Amino acid sequence: MIESVHSLSPLAYQWFADSPLRTSADAYLRYLHERGYAVRTIKGYFNGIAHFAHWLKAQEADLTDINNALLKRFMDEHLQVCRCAPRCRRTRYEIRAALEHLLIVLRAKGHCIQAGSVPVSAPVAAELERFDRHLEEVRGLAPSTRSTRLRCLRDFLIHCFGSAPVHLKALEAADVIRFINHYTVDWVPASIRVVTLSLRSYFRFRASQGEHTSALIAALPQVAQWRLATLPPVLSSIEIEQLLSAFDRQHATGKRDYAIARCLLDLGLRRTEVARLCLDDVDWRTGTLTIRSKGKRIDVMPLPGSTGHAIAQYLLDGRPTTTRRELFARHRPPVNAPAGPDIVRNAIRYAAKRCGLEHRIRGTHIFRHTLAGRLVQGGARFKEIADLLRHRHLDTTTIYAKVDLKALTQVALPWPGRLL
Repeated sequence: MIESVHSLSPLAYQWFADSPLRTSADAYLRYLHERGYAVRTIKGYFNGIAHFAHWLKAQEADLTDINNALLKRFMDEHLQVCRCAPRCRRTRYEIRAALEHLLIVLRAKGHCIQAGSVPVSAPVAAELERFDRHLEEVRGLAPSTRSTRLRCLRDFLIHCFGSAPVHLKALEAADVIRFINHYTVDWVPASIRVVTLSLRSYFRFRASQGEHTSALIAALPQVAQWRLATLPPVLSSIEIEQLLSAFDRQHATGKRDYAIARCLLDLGLRRTEVARLCLDDVDWRTGTLTIRSKGKRIDVMPLPGSTGHAIAQYLLDGRPTTTRRELFARHRPPVNAPAGPDIVRNAIRYAAKRCGLEHRIRGTHIFRHTLAGRLVQGGARFKEIADLLRHRHLDTTTIYAKVDLKALTQVALPWPGRLL
């Protein structure tokens, strides 16, 4: 396969041979081939990287100079006016994907290539590393939660300090307020609360190290968001049938996506919990499923017949050959790579769009609400619902009391001023 690409890209190979990336050409091709990319795709990616390698030489840059700022210059400045060759690859989407694969290959070879979409200075990077270590070792937070808090903190530190050293003593309450107002323009209250929570957590971390951050903490706004102000969104039986019929179970990806939907609907699993399911988590003899939940919690739940049947159909006649142990595998390149939560999200998103429910289903959490709502209306006790959804506190489950509108009408008081 690699030889066929060699013959199709003589100019690209010449550009590689004359650039700082000359020792990475074969490794890059091998990386794409092992992950199942088609020859046409490999050729396109390879030509795009050769274009970057040619430009890299013209800039008199070396491997140690490759960072996000350099990649941004290539994408935003050079591609617009490129005259390197008559048929040079200039499709931004394809070039961006090719460069992302190149960074992975270079890091695997031991080159320290900067990650992330925003250039981060050394002082900010060191502060993010300290805070991340605190969140993991002291707070015990999950990787997804740490990633969210680090992203908010990164943007805050870049906004306040740029590439200068991080000195909180130089900040005032007005700086915090100015950042929140600028950063969260047109955001919904829930998203603004994520930012304030992330910064409050960081300021408290610095306070534990002797810094005086009480004024900065007090400057963070209290976002008004009443958890019982609205009804939890719930899908109707007709909408559920519409969604389930949108999966083409004659094809492997349709079988996989249908099984994912059954896990969400029948068990109320979170998106990350579905993505973490492994082959060893299904006990077919006892009919149980092991769930790795938030906070490193592990639960064993009964496996409903509809869910087990959908999973079995996928395993028997859909799951591709792979060394991965995740239950739901990738079907498109890069194959044999971890199947993250995006697999779950996209499976539901595309199905909702096919059946015309994209305005109702904007995420996977609505399935937890739907399951809880059906149980409440079926007369289940809140303790049973809390156990099924794996809530740590029963108070979290009481929000679903509002879903049973028929029962609420029996306890509702007359409206003031109502004629008797």
